[in-house]
Amino acid sequence: MNKFTEVMERNLLPLAMKIESNDYLSAIKDGFIRIMPFLIIGSLFLLIANLPFPGYSDFIVGLFGDKFISQLNYILDATYSIMALLVVVSISISMAKRWQLNEISCALISLVCFMIITPFKLLQEQGGAISDVIPVFALGAQGLFLSIIVTLIAVRLYRLCSHPRLMITMPDSVPPAVANSFSSLIPSLLIVLFFWLIRLLFEYTTYGTVQEMIFTVLQAPMMKLGNTLPSQMIAEFFISFFWFFGLHGDSIVTAIMGPVWRSLTLENLQAMKSGLAPVNIITQQFRDVFLICGGTGFTLAMLLVMLFRAKSKRMREIAKLATPAAIFNINEPIIFGVPIALNPLLLIPFILVPVVLCVITYSAMASGFLPLTSGLEIPWTTPIFISGFLICGWKGMLFQAINLIVAMTIYYPFVMTLDRQYLRDEVSLKTEMTDELSEQNITRTA
Repeated sequence: MNKFTEVMERNLLPLAMKIESNDYLSAIKDGFIRIMPFLIIGSLFLLIANLPFPGYSDFIVGLFGDKFISQLNYILDATYSIMALLVVVSISISMAKRWQLNEISCALISLVCFMIITPFKLLQEQGGAISDVIPVFALGAQGLFLSIIVTLIAVRLYRLCSHPRLMITMPDSVPPAVANSFSSLIPSLLIVLFFWLIRLLFEYTTYGTVQEMIFTVLQAPMMKLGNTLPSQMIAEFFISFFWFFGLHGDSIVTAIMGPVWRSLTLENLQAMKSGLAPVNIITQQFRDVFLICGGTGFTLAMLLVMLFRAKSKRMREIAKLATPAAIFNINEPIIFGVPIALNPLLLIPFILVPVVLCVITYSAMASGFLPLTSGLEIPWTTPIFISGFLICGWKGMLFQAINLIVAMTIYYPFVMTLDRQYLRDEVSLKTEMTDELSEQNITRTA
């Protein structure tokens, strides 16, 4: 085990450190975190429109009228359906902060560049043609990857163009707002021209637009790959593995896989909004609800074993202290208190549990026993059973209980082995302290 740990640490930890410190990946991660409140708000109204109770829709229609459910979608349209726009603004701000650039200028130029790349269409209707229409899908799931790419390039170019020779310097008497707008004029012009030329070039290709090329060549294959059981098993393995070495595995892996999971989630949401069945098994909620209850590694199961079966004082006290945080899926007290980090004995269950639960949950959804996630976005801190009910109804709660039992079964022998070791250490320490006190008493008596 020690040799395996040393090999993995030597070969993979440098890669993990590079990913965690990468400005682009960190900006993407922070960007998604920043827009999370709006996604949760949109999901709240989706939940109100689609509570998993028999006859609920008829009750709402009878109480508020036929249009009420569609009116609830107004907020959904202004949050989830324009996720690409939210991502542009949020990621550009994150990158600007990292590179100490003007945040407002970066956000505006990124937004303008994204709109230049995004095609406007001519909509044909019975009453005539309507021009200059932006398709909603271009601002949602299909435009998500393009929005990320455009933002990263635009802010990077803004940084390169922020040279004193390319910036108009105004006298000190000019108000700062006016001075800043003029200083960014030439860099913004150069960046806008760059993206305008890109759009013109793509109009002569078979794709027609950058958006279609990104979706066809990059986003669609990545979503298909990300919507497979092997890819999710690999992701869960590396998340737990990096945590074992004290690195924030979720941040490292979700910086890469997060956009894929969000896109798959958004597809399910749009299908549900259209009255269709969800199509993707792997989504952000697949992981948040069924694989990480109590925190990464489904450590709620480990905590319960510690609470009800551990005999060592160290295990019992850590379990008591960690319980309030674990209820809301925060497990740093467990990872660094037990510890799981750098503890070879717990490496096996910590990696094995989420991978096994991934297989079980995926199989249950593929077989039709467990409903696919609806695209509803709930806070990752939502406690177990509540999250399962909100996402998949009573079957979601039932399956969380099944996963909890499976996880406890896997963790049990490893936790008990460590508990016996801690108990022997405590008995040994107590014996040493007793002997030392006895020697001191004998010395005093003499």
